[in-house]
Amino acid sequence: MELRQLRYFVVLAEELHFGRAATRLFIVQPALSKQIALLEKELGTELFVRSRRHVEMTAAGRSLLADARQLLAQVDGVSLRAQLASRGEVGVLEIGFIVPALYDLLPYMLRRYRTTYPAVELSLHELHTRDIVNRVLSRDLHIGFTRLPVSAGGNLLQVRPLVEEPLLVAMPADHPAAAGESVALAGLATENFILITRSAEPELHDWHVAACAAAGFTPRVAHQVDRTNVAVGLVASGLGLCFVPEALRLAPHPGVVYRRLDGPRRSITIGAIWYPDCTDPVLRTFLDVQPWNGARNAVAGPLIPAR
Repeated sequence: MELRQLRYFVVLAEELHFGRAATRLFIVQPALSKQIALLEKELGTELFVRSRRHVEMTAAGRSLLADARQLLAQVDGVSLRAQLASRGEVGVLEIGFIVPALYDLLPYMLRRYRTTYPAVELSLHELHTRDIVNRVLSRDLHIGFTRLPVSAGGNLLQVRPLVEEPLLVAMPADHPAAAGESVALAGLATENFILITRSAEPELHDWHVAACAAAGFTPRVAHQVDRTNVAVGLVASGLGLCFVPEALRLAPHPGVVYRRLDGPRRSITIGAIWYPDCTDPVLRTFLDVQPWNGARNAVAGPLIPAR
């Protein structure tokens, strides 16, 4: 049984006239009659009762009609989904991201992307920087949004800087330094700090320590955590201060205030990384949309090609 024969059968069942059915199918009437006869022979039963002036479906034909329509609809659906998938209009886009990207950049990009490709499923994974790099390299993720620069393996990836987030200090709302709009980092030398543990984010940990060193002191590390939002929770409990990107201001935490640092601007860069040879259409459509355009604190950094 051929799908073509089923399509011919359905059209004839709708027209109950060989001439009109052949016209709809853009074939000659003898060719239609031949295919219907072959179908009846394969099924071992008549599907139509024919006379000179009248065509009528048999009970077997009426029974087949519902199944044929359902089967043809499924085939058409498979074909359409395959075409949409080849164009990146359906499928699953695997995205890795660090916590700071969740507060502003990631929602902004996903809203813009979904406007154009609403049928693509978004699979989101909150991870540490090194995990994102490794999973992009292993093709488990299509794209990652993380701090730049990335170290191990980063030279194998395409890298695009996206936003530059000023560094703030999160402190309890009743902290004496919270009275002003900004604070001098050197003036916090005697404070307890909550840092991201080096085992989780070695580059970020070292960056924070280096910022303190540039201000003339070594931070007194009271607690180490593996997530920025956990650090902010400890700040709310009065257990110390922590460094955060400016985007956290968009997600206020009760009992916590965020203050800029006086002096030279200190900031972290968040960018996109992806494997240059990835050919998955959903990644191509995402990159074509460039949904980061217009993001807050956007930077005009060039694409850094893999080496």
